[in-house]
Amino acid sequence: MKIEINMKIILILILLLIIKNINTYIIFIIFILIHELAHLIMGIMIGGVPKKLTISPFGASLEFYTYGKNNSVCRILFFLIGPLLNLIIALVIMNFNWDIYFKQEIIFTNLAIGIFNLMPILPLDGGKILRELFKIFIGTDKSNKYTMIISKVILFIISFTYAILIVKIKNIMILFLLIYLWYLYKIEERKILLYEKASNSIKNMI
Repeated sequence: MKIEINMKIILILILLLIIKNINTYIIFIIFILIHELAHLIMGIMIGGVPKKLTISPFGASLEFYTYGKNNSVCRILFFLIGPLLNLIIALVIMNFNWDIYFKQEIIFTNLAIGIFNLMPILPLDGGKILRELFKIFIGTDKSNKYTMIISKVILFIISFTYAILIVKIKNIMILFLLIYLWYLYKIEERKILLYEKASNSIKNMI
């Protein structure tokens, strides 16, 4: 399996080191990797062949050549296991008698990763789970369309809510997160449009 690391992570680490806030980011990266490790193990268990792990400043993504048992139930389990593990870790750590600050950092980080990834927005795990559920009930052709619509609606709602609360929240990180979510969505939208274009071309040739 190929591993790619975005070198912008080093710039962020240097910046956070200067402002003395590096611990939170390191904890975040550690549990993001644990999140992806859960996906990796589940993917191999269902017969998948791992292709590449990409580590970026704000997350990580795992690609497979094939998912082995390529049915919706197996794929739902694959997408669910990562955020589920983060939520389980948060619950388990609550019972540990650790330094309160360190304990809260780990709990908050895992809750944030788990809940964030369960949001029904492509290409997050929650969006992919929603797409697989649509495949089961309404078929593959419509699943991408409806999942993209729901993803966009939720992104608009989140963006609108933040625009209203920005004066009270005053948290620039939420703005960066929104920009990152829109960026991920647009990449996924482009992939789906290319896939649909290719599928239509093949159908027209038959």
